[in-house]
Amino acid sequence: MKRWANLIGYSLLIFSSQILWVSFSPITTDLAKIMGVSVGKIGTLTAVFPIIYIVVAFPAGRLIDSHFKWALGLGALTVGLGAISRFLFPFSYSWQLAIQCVLAAGQPFIVNAMAAFASRNFPEKHRSLAISIASVSMFFGIIFAMVLSPLIFSNADLKMVYLVFAVPSVISMMWIFYIFKAGEMQEISQAKSDDAVQLSHLFKDKFLWILSGLLAIGLGLFDVLSTWIEPIFLQFDIPGTTSGSLLALMILSGIIGSTFLPSLVARKDARRTYMTIALFVTSATFFAIALWQWLPWVIFWLVSCGFLLLAGFPVILDWTEKHFDVHQHGTAVGFVMLSSHVGGVIMIYLVKLFIEPASLALTILALTSLLGLLLVRLLPKKEQA
Repeated sequence: MKRWANLIGYSLLIFSSQILWVSFSPITTDLAKIMGVSVGKIGTLTAVFPIIYIVVAFPAGRLIDSHFKWALGLGALTVGLGAISRFLFPFSYSWQLAIQCVLAAGQPFIVNAMAAFASRNFPEKHRSLAISIASVSMFFGIIFAMVLSPLIFSNADLKMVYLVFAVPSVISMMWIFYIFKAGEMQEISQAKSDDAVQLSHLFKDKFLWILSGLLAIGLGLFDVLSTWIEPIFLQFDIPGTTSGSLLALMILSGIIGSTFLPSLVARKDARRTYMTIALFVTSATFFAIALWQWLPWVIFWLVSCGFLLLAGFPVILDWTEKHFDVHQHGTAVGFVMLSSHVGGVIMIYLVKLFIEPASLALTILALTSLLGLLLVRLLPKKEQA
C-alpha cells in the first residue's frame, strides 16, 4: 500500500505543477486590467512554461538519473514555495512572471521523473498503471485550473485563486519530502548513473527518435487545439463558450482512455497497433470536422479522438521505460518531452499561418496525423527492451 500512497503524493505534485502553470490562462483579460499590462503580457505568464521546458529538459533528465531524490525534491520545492511566493506581491506582473519562470524551471524535474518514479517504486507488472495514473494527473490539473480559476476569481478575488491553488501544492511538496524521509525511494548508484546518461547514447538510438517524433505529433496536435480551437470553430459559427466545452469533453475522454488503455495495451504487447489506430482516428477526426460541422458530429469525433490520442502519452512513456534501464529513464524521458514541446511550438505557429480558412487548418492537422502513421511503421511490432 505504501507504494500506491507514494504514487498519490507524486501525482498530486504533477497535478499541482499543472494548475500553477494554467491558473492565469482562463482569466487573462481580467488579470490584464488588474495588473495594468496588456493581454499579451498576461499570456506570457503561461507561454514561458514550454519555452523554459525546452531549455531545462536535458539537465533535469540527467539529474533525475544521477540524483533522483535531489531532482524530484527540487521540483517539489519550486511548486510548494512558488505557490506561496505568489502572495508576496499578488498584483505585481513582474513578480508573478519571475515566479512563473521558477515554476517553469521546476516542472521538468517533476514531469520527466514519471518513468523513473514508476521503476523505483513498482514491480514491472504495475509500472504501466503507475505511469498512466501519473499522466492522468496532468490532464486533471489542466481541467481543474481551466474550470476553477475563473469561477473562484469571479466569486472572490485573485488572492483566493492563489490560496486554493497553493493548498495542493504545499501538501504535495510536504508529501514528497515525507516519502524521502521515510527512506522508501530506491536510489541508483552514482557510478552506474554517470555512465548511463551520456547523451551520445540517446542520439544513436533510432527507437527513441521515433518515439520522440510520435509524441511531438500527438501532443503537438493537442497543443494546437488548445490554442486555436476557438478561432477555428468560430469560422464554423460555433461560439467560443461551446468550443471551450468541446475541448473539456475531449480532455475528459482522454483522462478515461489514459486510465486503463495503456495497461491493456502493455498486457497485449500491442503498442504499435494501438498507435496506428489512434493516429488513424485522429486524422479521420480532422477530416470529418472539416467536411461537416453539425455539433453532435463534432462532439462524437473529438471525444473519440481524445480517448485515443491523449492515452498515447502514457503509452509512449511506458514504452520508453521498457526500452531503457532504470538509470537512463530521466534522460530518455527528458529527450522525449523536449521533442514534444518543440513539436508543439512548431505546429502552433504553422497552423497560425494557415488558420483561415478553418478547413485548411484542419486538413493540415489531419495530414500531420498521417505523417505519424509513417513513423509508426518504423517501430517494432512487439516490445524490444
